Amino acid sequence: MSRVLLVYGTSSFNGFPFRHPFVTVHEVTHENEEAQLGEGRLVTPQMLAELMSEVCGAAAIEILPERVLARTLDMIAWWRPASNRTMFFSDRNGDRALKKLNGRKYPHPALLFKASASSLWVRALACNKRPRADTRLYHAPYWNCYDDGAVCSGSMMVPRGRSIAVIEQWEQSFFASEFTHAAGGGRRTRYPGGTLALWQSVMGRDIFPTRYLAPAEQTVEEWVTRHDRQN
Repeated sequence: MSRVLLVYGTSSFNGFPFRHPFVTVHEVTHENEEAQLGEGRLVTPQMLAELMSEVCGAAAIEILPERVLARTLDMIAWWRPASNRTMFFSDRNGDRALKKLNGRKYPHPALLFKASASSLWVRALACNKRPRADTRLYHAPYWNCYDDGAVCSGSMMVPRGRSIAVIEQWEQSFFASEFTHAAGGGRRTRYPGGTLALWQSVMGRDIFPTRYLAPAEQTVEEWVTRHDRQN
C-alpha cells in the first residue's frame, strides 16, 4: 500500500487569507493502470514526528555534559572555558610576524561554539562560566571568522556524525587549523592595531584580556535560535 502527503498553506503569512500550513495523508489506489488519491486525513504533529523518526532514524539517547547549552537533531551548541592552546598562523608569503606567531601557545577567552552538519560558528564570552540564555556575546577574536560567527573551514578537518562526541573533534579541528585571513567587515577586537596585534601582545601569557573583546550585540538565545530560523 502506498500513501501520499500533501502540504497546504504558507509559513510566511505573506498571502491572503492568512493560513497556517497543514498536511494531509491520502491512500493511493490503482485502477486500470491509473492512480487515484483517496480521501485525505489531517496529519497530526505526532504523526509527522513518527514519520521523521522512521525516515531519519531516532536520535540516540545521550547524557548531555554540562558544557552543552542547546541540542537538536541537526545542531549542537556548547561552551568552552577559558584555556591555553597552541595556534597556527599561515606564513606562506614569508611574513616574519606570522612566522614568529606560528605554533606558539596563547590564552583564549571562554568560547561558545555551534555546529551543524559541516558548518561551525564561534562567539566569545566575557565571563569564564556557563552562560545563560540572556548572556551577552562577543566576536571571537580570530581570523577566518565572519561577522555572524561562521568559521571559514579552510584547512579544518570536518568531524563526521552529530553525537556529543563531535564537541571535542570540532574544537580540535578549529585550533589545529591555520588562521590565514580576516573575514567579513566587522571588528574582531577592541585592541589597538587589530587582531594580529592582539595575538602578538598575548603570546605566552596565561590569561586572555577580555576587555579587548568586541560586542556582538546579541545574546546566547538570539544567536542559537537565529541559526534554527535560517537553516
